[in-house]
Amino acid sequence: MLFLFCLPIFSHAEDNADSLVNGILSYVRWNRNYTQLNFCLIDGQAKFISENIFNPPSNLIHPASINIKHYQSSELLSNETIANRCQILYFVNTTDETQQRLINLAMHHILTISEKNEQCAIGSAVCLYRSNQQYRFKINMDSLKQSEVHMDSKVLLLSKKYQGAE
Repeated sequence: MLFLFCLPIFSHAEDNADSLVNGILSYVRWNRNYTQLNFCLIDGQAKFISENIFNPPSNLIHPASINIKHYQSSELLSNETIANRCQILYFVNTTDETQQRLINLAMHHILTISEKNEQCAIGSAVCLYRSNQQYRFKINMDSLKQSEVHMDSKVLLLSKKYQGAE
């Protein structure tokens, strides 16, 4: 069964969702062997987050070293080795079906976030959107479970608190 949760995030002086994404990532328990996370932006320049999202590094995300890489989905679909270097796939202009194809290629646990998946029914585990001048997100519990990424239940409890707050 698919569950969708929403959490309103109030915009700060900057008009981006950097704090929202940083907050989500801080609730993920990453493999202890990771010394760096590869945050892969897929199919374009992010519209919701800034290029400086991890500068300075967050003291809440471990490991704190996060490397941003840019790829086209076609490049990752044709080269599984490159695709499997990513711990976080951040989809910008990627169809739900292509998101799912890339997710199915993963040979390790990956967190998937999308800017253009408002239904959040297939594809990404976390779907960002903007409503009433606020950044919000939905969690696709089926995709999160399939990814085997361990996200602290606090983020799910917080999202439940704000469910339907639009």
